Amino acid sequence: MKEYILSNGWHILQDVKDCGEEKGIFKTEWNPKNAPFVFSEWEPIDRLTHLQLLLAEQPYFGRELRYFNNAPWWYKKEFDVSEAEQGQNAILRFEGVDYYCKIWLNGDFIGEHEGYSTPFEFDVTDHLKYNQTNSLIVKVWSPWDKSTLSLSVEGFEFGMTIHDMVKGTYEHSDGFIQRDVNPVGIWKDVKLAFFPDIRISGNPLITTDLKDNFTSADVKISILVINKKDSSEVRLEGQIIDEATGLLVASTNSTVPVKFGEAAIDLDLVISNPKIWNTWDRGTPYLYTAKIKLISSDGEIQEVVRRFGVRKVEIRRSVDETTFILNGKDWFVRGTSYFPDVYVSKLSKEQYSRDLKAMKWAGFNLVRVHVHVANNEFYDLCDEIGIAVMQDSDLNWLHPVTEEFKDRAVKVFGDMIKNLRNHPSIACWVCMNEPDLWLLAVEMGMMKNVDPMPVSMMKVSPGPQLVEALKQLDPTRPYIKGSIQQNDLESGDTHNYLGSLMGEMTQYTDALMMPEKLNTEFGFDAPACKANLIRIPEIYNRLRTLIEEHGIERLQYYQYRLLKFFVEHYRIAKYKPCSGYIQFLFSDIGPQSFYGLYDWWGLPKEGLKALEESNQPIGVFMEYKDEPVAIWVVNDLLEAYKDCTVEWVVSNSSGMEIVSGSQKIDIFGDSVNRLCDLTFDVDKDEVYDVHFFVKDSKGEPLTSNTYKDAFHHPPHPKGHPGDMNHEIGMRVFGT
Repeated sequence: MKEYILSNGWHILQDVKDCGEEKGIFKTEWNPKNAPFVFSEWEPIDRLTHLQLLLAEQPYFGRELRYFNNAPWWYKKEFDVSEAEQGQNAILRFEGVDYYCKIWLNGDFIGEHEGYSTPFEFDVTDHLKYNQTNSLIVKVWSPWDKSTLSLSVEGFEFGMTIHDMVKGTYEHSDGFIQRDVNPVGIWKDVKLAFFPDIRISGNPLITTDLKDNFTSADVKISILVINKKDSSEVRLEGQIIDEATGLLVASTNSTVPVKFGEAAIDLDLVISNPKIWNTWDRGTPYLYTAKIKLISSDGEIQEVVRRFGVRKVEIRRSVDETTFILNGKDWFVRGTSYFPDVYVSKLSKEQYSRDLKAMKWAGFNLVRVHVHVANNEFYDLCDEIGIAVMQDSDLNWLHPVTEEFKDRAVKVFGDMIKNLRNHPSIACWVCMNEPDLWLLAVEMGMMKNVDPMPVSMMKVSPGPQLVEALKQLDPTRPYIKGSIQQNDLESGDTHNYLGSLMGEMTQYTDALMMPEKLNTEFGFDAPACKANLIRIPEIYNRLRTLIEEHGIERLQYYQYRLLKFFVEHYRIAKYKPCSGYIQFLFSDIGPQSFYGLYDWWGLPKEGLKALEESNQPIGVFMEYKDEPVAIWVVNDLLEAYKDCTVEWVVSNSSGMEIVSGSQKIDIFGDSVNRLCDLTFDVDKDEVYDVHFFVKDSKGEPLTSNTYKDAFHHPPHPKGHPGDMNHEIGMRVFGT
């Protein structure tokens, strides 16, 4: 196989009147100089990435960003192909184009595609030229939506965009992603590969099924073979190699007749005593390598190598619980959401590695890829490190419920699943995020004059069709149909923003009144430190009053206290009924978006301390609100620790000891233990610090926890969440 990388030497122009197809830009003889009043000249670009990153002075906010999406862009690439490749089959592959595209080669229309995250390819064998220059033309566009759902009540107006693309959170405009940001462009490599008449196409699917009390694993490798000549016999060889030892653990081969066209072929193998993939806190993330060889009478044609893991993930759902089960045992999720940049093209393996190691340090065993698809390197690293993934689709909030959109949504969603399903780290799919959010507006009385009323995405379209497609494409994993739908038995999770987005009148301690089975969103947005904000004058100046009054420190402290309270509340309620939580958000998505534990530049906020104290696999916690109630010890590890000692001390503002004590405990694997009551008279005007220490049977530290000024909870910050600047796309916190 010979491969040409066509990622350099591209030219672009924007078709501001959207008449390029009519005027024949794709024709080899077309020249923009012949229409100078309609088209600009071809402009060279130095790399393939989102166009805003190439051409915008400030790609994260500003009205000038809207022009990137007001009209389509055309790309041109000229290249030569060696005559030595003639006679073979040529495949043109795009690794990532955002969002719609059409492709022409040497004036011939090749095909079109919708989506931004998954690779796609076309057979261009009959369209290439040899000993001549080839002209590749691509039209790319990612338009603004024009339809909205307008709501109002008592003079307050609110509009929800009806998203016509399966593209997650673009045009979000609530302090998460700025209103004018909508990435567009060819943002990954373009490749031209040559194959003989028979080849393996696409991404082979590897499924595993643990048997006989996990002492055996059936492995099925499903392969699509394309044959462009008359019927012939080929041999397929499959090998499975243990990555930890390099040893061959299973192999098979099969000689099969392949007719002209496509043939689906399965290879069945068995691994005896398989090494099970686990999250880092439950075991070892063992991996295997599958090697598939396609062989003809003339010798080896092609080898495809894929990694996979052996494990089993389930969800046990009822009106009372939504519990994950990993490898046959209940599994408590300590998760965070991740969307580290508006422009996925900016992200590198190095940044992913940095962030995932930081997640592990903070105690997370799962990451929710929030309403976008990360680069492949991210999932490879999750496989290796042992961090599970809850993978969202790009369906978010409000979409059309037409048959046409449903078909498109199922196609884009299915492409994502097929591209990612071999990764053992992916533990769960999310079909839609916060669907039917307009029902909240109904409860608030904001939709009295809306006619017709929106149609349910959960019950009508595209939710049921997405679930059906998912079951066909990946029956091995559980799914959440609509994240936030706690009472739906195909979903079962909540989003809880008490003390945050649920309004200035709410307090985070109100969470004690809400039993939750699985919380997949909670958090608070606190700005980055002054030293980073000052790098961007527009953001700094909008927050100047807040900065000068030390308001950022107060907000970061509030984020810390809120996160600590929520996490410990869920840990204490482990399996009764809570089976886990996913904090929102690990890092800021842009310089003016503030939900992260880390800011956009990679510096930690004070909120990170809450996870370092309360999110580790073994934790000691105080049950409390305005006064102490009890001491709890929680162990999410499968390992037990016997004959441990818990010590505690409470002091006041003068450093005087108020209460102290110690108690022995056996900490069993995957357990939650109410150690004892903790009570003393609390003076509301006094400041109390509470410290806990847990030591193992040898007296070595096992875990600890600290509560500074434990019983004075900071109030909900004034102006949050309502005060927004929609031009910059940021919260301004009452400034």
